[in-house]
Amino acid sequence: GGGGGGGGGGGGMRPSSQVASSLVALADRNTALISQLVRTEDGADRLVGGAAPSPRPWLRIALMSVGRSSGAEYLLHALRALLQTHPARVSDPLRSSIEIVVVNNHAPPEAHSVLLRAKQLYGGRVVFVEKEAAAARACRATPKVKGDVAKEPVFRQTCDLVGGLEALLAMPPADHVLLMEDDWLVCPSALLALQYLLDKAYAYDEDWLALRVSYGFNGVVVRGGADLRSLRRHLESHPWRRPPDHLLFEWFSGERPDTKAYAAGRSYRVFRHNLFYHIGALSTL
Repeated sequence: GGGGGGGGGGGGMRPSSQVASSLVALADRNTALISQLVRTEDGADRLVGGAAPSPRPWLRIALMSVGRSSGAEYLLHALRALLQTHPARVSDPLRSSIEIVVVNNHAPPEAHSVLLRAKQLYGGRVVFVEKEAAAARACRATPKVKGDVAKEPVFRQTCDLVGGLEALLAMPPADHVLLMEDDWLVCPSALLALQYLLDKAYAYDEDWLALRVSYGFNGVVVRGGADLRSLRRHLESHPWRRPPDHLLFEWFSGERPDTKAYAAGRSYRVFRHNLFYHIGALSTL
């Protein structure tokens, strides 16, 4: 699993290193183009800067990130791919309605050197926050009981996710939140696909609970506010019992007595294609 989630709960073949390298190179090349001078409508040349996001983003893309002991730069590649598909023109309506956030789940946060570099490179286009350490500590006080299967590293990872979600809840609310791990590349035009998929989700069920466009703890869209808070509570209540991506599924599927009531009458939607490409070869576990 990558930056914030577990590695189970999904299937899928690992990409070949050659294909993954090609995608990384493509993201790098296109991000270089994004940073070049563009001509605005009034005819003035200037660098594409970070337009202030709308007071309530339509979509907040949240990457949970943890540093690797090897120094692997997965986060940089993931951000480059996102910025490649995120509109470069300030006048594009998707530019101001989509906010990209990186949540630093590393401990201590200042030791995440790749994130510090990402902040230097993309601070004008990306928001950087730290997990709520108090929430993570409170989660770690949960006792392990008979029948719990999560091992210590997975338990810590779930509690880090609780702290990361708490940090997102402390931000101004967003209509939707796309949860990501930091070692996935978003596919080209994925944001346009998400716009279409969200429209379809509302057409089928105005009160849908989750939209799946990938696997693991990557590529799930939930509503900001109450739904995100409910997901955080479920993770916080069961950090020893199962890996976090398993807890995610039982939350939106309502398969347990303690999630059935919240999910009652609300559907979850799964896109037939994966909108992300996994490049992580080094797990955080």
